[in-house]
Amino acid sequence: MVKRIAVAVLAAVTIGLLATPPGQAAGAARYVAMGSSFAAGPGIPPQQPGTPAACGRSTKNYASLVAGERGFALTDVTCSGATTANILATGQAGQPPQIEAVTRDTRLVTVTIGGNDVGYVGSLFTYGCQNTGGTNCGQVDQDAVRAALTTVHEKIGAVIAAVHRRAPRARVLVVDYLTIVPRTTPACDGVPLTPEQLAFEREVADRLAAATRRAARTERATLIPAAAVSANHDACAAVPWMERYVAAPGRVPYHPNEAGMAAVADLITARLP
Repeated sequence: MVKRIAVAVLAAVTIGLLATPPGQAAGAARYVAMGSSFAAGPGIPPQQPGTPAACGRSTKNYASLVAGERGFALTDVTCSGATTANILATGQAGQPPQIEAVTRDTRLVTVTIGGNDVGYVGSLFTYGCQNTGGTNCGQVDQDAVRAALTTVHEKIGAVIAAVHRRAPRARVLVVDYLTIVPRTTPACDGVPLTPEQLAFEREVADRLAAATRRAARTERATLIPAAAVSANHDACAAVPWMERYVAAPGRVPYHPNEAGMAAVADLITARLP
């Protein structure tokens, strides 16, 4: 009896290991998603099973949507708060550097990175805290942010170059950051920024997008221009792809919502064969 049970358990485990996940064809192309929270999708339910809580990977982030649409075998190592160093050298949330997920059999890589290297969303959080009566908000060093923006293209480029070395046959798509604040109109309720702060954040967004574009061009990657496409879908827009600083419970301020992730997924699938 014990022997029969053991055989049955072994067979079930074997079938489980060999079974193809739903929506994924046998022999599917291997896809690795890397990047920070704008790739992970924190606050968009439901969370991917087994993902570290600090990373906040959603089953509706753009990588998951692309993989489901095209039947790719997805390895999602995106993590909220990630910098280029977390991709290349330093583990995060108990995980190794993200680049270790890229292997020679990888055929598609997407990456959204660089914002945390320059303190982009962090500066928005700081201003939001200050302007809504928060405590221990910290300060924004605008000169330090601007200095970081002068070199971030090199850091993003180093990520792309590392992918090419590890997976020479992979298609590399670099997704820049969805637009957060209004491009031309004043800030709205729920986006607490002074006119001067709003101008600074627009500058940061523009320079980060330019740095991402430069890195993609220099290192032979395809740019997915989420920033430009989302210009009319900021947090104050009639149809926002972005949460406001004052967000609903469970949502993450100044981060993409489901519509934003779906829009980025559409941009990516449109560029694939």
